Amino acid sequence: MIVRGKYAILDPSSGEAGLTNDFAICVKGGLIADLGPYSEMTAKYPLEQVIGDGTQLMMPGLVDAHTHGAGLSFIQRGESFDFLENSLLDFETSLDVEPEINSMLNAVRHIQNGCTTIHHNNWSMPSDPNETDNCARKIEAYQKTGIRLGFSLGIRNKNILAYDDKNFLKTLPADLQKEASYLVEIDQEAAVRDYFDAFSYLYKRYNGGATRIFFGPSWVQGSTDDFLQKIKLRSTELGDIPIHLHCLQTPVQKAFGLRTYGKSLVGHLDDLGLVDRNLVLGHAVYLNQDDIELLGQKNASVTHHPSCNLIMRNGIAPVYEMVRSGINVALGIDEKCINDDEDAIMEMKMIYYLHRQSGILLTGVPAFTPFDVMKIATKNGAVPSGFHDSIGVLEKGKCADIILIDLHDILENPWSAPNGSFGNIFIHRALGRCVNTVIIDGKPVMRDRKLLTIDKDALFAEAAKQASRGKTPEQLKYRDLLYRIKPYYQKWYNSWLEDLELSPFYKMNSRI
Repeated sequence: MIVRGKYAILDPSSGEAGLTNDFAICVKGGLIADLGPYSEMTAKYPLEQVIGDGTQLMMPGLVDAHTHGAGLSFIQRGESFDFLENSLLDFETSLDVEPEINSMLNAVRHIQNGCTTIHHNNWSMPSDPNETDNCARKIEAYQKTGIRLGFSLGIRNKNILAYDDKNFLKTLPADLQKEASYLVEIDQEAAVRDYFDAFSYLYKRYNGGATRIFFGPSWVQGSTDDFLQKIKLRSTELGDIPIHLHCLQTPVQKAFGLRTYGKSLVGHLDDLGLVDRNLVLGHAVYLNQDDIELLGQKNASVTHHPSCNLIMRNGIAPVYEMVRSGINVALGIDEKCINDDEDAIMEMKMIYYLHRQSGILLTGVPAFTPFDVMKIATKNGAVPSGFHDSIGVLEKGKCADIILIDLHDILENPWSAPNGSFGNIFIHRALGRCVNTVIIDGKPVMRDRKLLTIDKDALFAEAAKQASRGKTPEQLKYRDLLYRIKPYYQKWYNSWLEDLELSPFYKMNSRI
């Protein structure tokens, strides 16, 4: 198979100078076997099928390095967004559909917008007897769609009800203490044993090829030190596979670290030996300067969720400083894209626009270029998704994950200056719906906007049927409990924030 593009971005690190014209890639056995000018490739491989009409942009597939596989978005489920700590009460009990449907919906939404790889961070309650089966169903559903998959297992083995939940429980009235105690009095050691049993089964059965299984304990503040250290040890035994942790997403989490450990949560992770090249932190909005320097020195990664961080009222992560310090920053959508449709190209715009305020001097503080952002959405997602350096660029021997983007509405509708920066035009004008063709692991999974691996109409109909059943009685009962607890929960966290000092990295405005 030969894939052809009028323009080609092979490695976003090369910038505008790396843009090539009338280029082609020969794909064999799921890998890039050869590449060069289109005329040379067709002469060398005259019998190969050609994909691409010669008018499109060819580039590496996009990578969403942090999703939870919601499928139906929270907005579609009827939920609203607020500060994370408030919204968690809603997310815990939102209506749901079967695991396979969620996973296939999630994959379809990503593929349609040019994502060839996703990392699904799974959430389970501790010692959930259905965890292994549910994870297996999700993985196999993803595999049916053809998407490249990183899959991490996540649980909390402490602080289910609230951060510092044992002390929080004491603040509740006696009746609520009795009702909620089961969320606090969990068997932490059994939860860890069950977690590793599930991980071992899934790793043995599914890890390999276009699927990677690795570790994803949900939160730093939701994991005992012993749990995190056991994960680090097992990761090392398996060749330093990724360890993905939500970290410092909110000011409440920052306050928790200072109250509990007398330092940042990143500093605590470092004390435990986890800050390393295989550590991936999700969100990381409230890193301090020492955190950033440490993570950069250790070649760690951060997944950046621009729209999610705004939607959840978290703020703006100091991504410009992260990149300058050597942190590997990758894109994460987290089911909360600005257009609610897993459009990774829209998220690239968000990164580009949000982090232009790198300083107030007119010289010496250059903003990200469009190609810097493309790198975040492609090459930088390889390691956090478990695929090392095998994806994210179009080079001989790399995985053949390629997308073709129609350029008519980007360049020609009605006109763009021929001497304009291609990167600028792309980042400002492209949308996910411009993606025409998606090739994953050397196999076409979408051509001319039509999915080839799955019946989208039937999938959507089944999702609607399942969702229309509404919430279960168990969910409604649980939500009632959480909502009766909510005022105490908010008071608990508000008391932590009264004396929290924040000094932003970005100078966005001024009170004086």
